[in-house]
Amino acid sequence: MATTPSAPPRPSAHSPARDPGRLLRPAAVCAGLLANLLYLLVLTDVAGYDLQTPALFGRPAQSVSIALAAASSVVPALLGWGLLELLERHLPRRATAVWTALAVLLLVGGLPYSGAGVTTADRLLLALMHLIVGAAVIPAFVVTSLRRS
Repeated sequence: MATTPSAPPRPSAHSPARDPGRLLRPAAVCAGLLANLLYLLVLTDVAGYDLQTPALFGRPAQSVSIALAAASSVVPALLGWGLLELLERHLPRRATAVWTALAVLLLVGGLPYSGAGVTTADRLLLALMHLIVGAAVIPAFVVTSLRRS
């Protein structure tokens, strides 16, 4: 009985091996995290500045720790990634536009415009932390989403 050689299976267009976001999206999240941690390190250790978060929900203003900076860099990026994945699945043609509008709206809306117990310098430096993560994550997610559609 003769056997015929079979061709290897061809990956589908939506396989993880052909997905452009497979490496770029996690790299963007890591880049935002590392950039924020470097920024905080320079700000606190090199410049000696004690960056404070505003007093919220009855909690007093507190110093920004590495753990707080890491969590506030990674958690929103991962939530945004999850939302983009859902939008790409359920609204494939409009996912990028909807997600970009929401991401920019949440970035601008989440900036520390006011807060008890912090100075204007604290608010500006905290806003820069938000913008660092947004600058790393938003363009990378948009590019990978446009490549998918």
